[in-house]
Amino acid sequence: MRKKISWIFIIGLLVSIGYLATLSDAPLDESIKFVDIDNHLSKQEMSNDIDTLLHTFEKIHPNPYRFTQKSHFISKIETVKKQLPDSLKTMQFWRIIDQIIVQYNDAHSYALDSYVLTDYVKKKRLFFPMAAHIEADEILVSNSDHLEQMLPVGAVIKQINGRTDKEIIQDVLTHATKETQSLKRHQISDDFGFYLWKTYDINAEFNIHYQIDDLNTIDSITVKGISWENRKKPTSTENSSLSFELLENNTGYMKIADFNGDEKEIEAFYKQSFQRLKERNASHLILDFRGHKGGSDSYGEHLAAYFAKEPYRKLSKGYWKITPEFKEAFDRKFVPKSVRWFKPIYLVNEYASVFYGAAANEVVTVDYEFKNPLPEEERFLGDVYLITDHNTFSAGSIFTEMFKYYKMGTVIGQPTGNLYSFNGFALATFTLPNSKLTFQVSSVYNIANNEEEGLQSVAPDYLIDASTDPLQYISENLIK
Repeated sequence: MRKKISWIFIIGLLVSIGYLATLSDAPLDESIKFVDIDNHLSKQEMSNDIDTLLHTFEKIHPNPYRFTQKSHFISKIETVKKQLPDSLKTMQFWRIIDQIIVQYNDAHSYALDSYVLTDYVKKKRLFFPMAAHIEADEILVSNSDHLEQMLPVGAVIKQINGRTDKEIIQDVLTHATKETQSLKRHQISDDFGFYLWKTYDINAEFNIHYQIDDLNTIDSITVKGISWENRKKPTSTENSSLSFELLENNTGYMKIADFNGDEKEIEAFYKQSFQRLKERNASHLILDFRGHKGGSDSYGEHLAAYFAKEPYRKLSKGYWKITPEFKEAFDRKFVPKSVRWFKPIYLVNEYASVFYGAAANEVVTVDYEFKNPLPEEERFLGDVYLITDHNTFSAGSIFTEMFKYYKMGTVIGQPTGNLYSFNGFALATFTLPNSKLTFQVSSVYNIANNEEEGLQSVAPDYLIDASTDPLQYISENLIK
């Protein structure tokens, strides 16, 4: 009889485990986020959505008023609400929402443009047809390998559809999400036409007044806009997220575009790359983090283990705002539904252990753990050079600060695309009730190892102009 009960228990347990293994989260309903940009919203609907936006930031963000006084911020938003017209199209209201979020000065919190853009493109509306960049207080035509060169490179754009260059620069800056004026200008210059779209209702023709070679003569040209398909840069078919090769001078070159992808595969890539360096008895390694889009900062810790000279940590500390919305988004991303019932599983995950047992909406202070480098016989003992630019973002910027703080090597290039200490880990997205516009909000405030909390991004040891080839610079000036 006891044996029979045991078998019934085992069978029941197996059935339960099998059932739990089939559990998964229902897919999120993305359809509610797609909007009709020509739909009209009343003043009351817009005002209510703005209130919802502010309430969400208050609830989710760990320090929404880091760079401004709360009373001053609220006063400005109340003025925005009073100045709302009786009705606006959704696209026009999206621009207001975008400007409000930009004022929080958090590069990881922003209004999602993809759903608005989808409808705009679907309706075959057009974009500015030229590449341009901001230099000092002027808009200059840039070289482009994917757009028709309608004006000579370096021509100064003085007006577009009656708006002066000064007005345009001032307006587009209100839609740039980066945290400093310098980074905002770089951000706009990387895709001037896109930021013009974010700022103005222009979609057919562009009347441009321009000046060439400092002549006093102002000429004009009227050009038609181009479709999204014609303005997009050609995409590479290669997987360029990770690559490694051996250059001259016994130098390894590792390009890392982000810290995404399967963790085990990336660890295997690191191991294989450093093994090749060892086999070649290489004495120099160049890490190229230009355009690094971020990702999981732990991937940077894995990389640093191969050349760090002492224990290190990615950040000094972090302040985590543990809201129910954050927990739900975290579970969807990191914890399979089939194992959530087993609460100790949260203690295994590096991030989940941070907020396990935290009260709702509690701000938890996390002192990040030190990591040890690999044993000396497994480490790369040569010189390491790290190349950065204004697009070295998020986890890429965290890695750069850690690399510099612990003197792992030499940083060359331009300052990174994030502040030393910044808000991030924006897992959850939110949809406004009336306009259905979507935005994301940071949940964590990260403090850098050097504890710098001002408006400074991570500076290189050797600052070089963006037009200078950093590989050539390293080869000619640093590698001996």
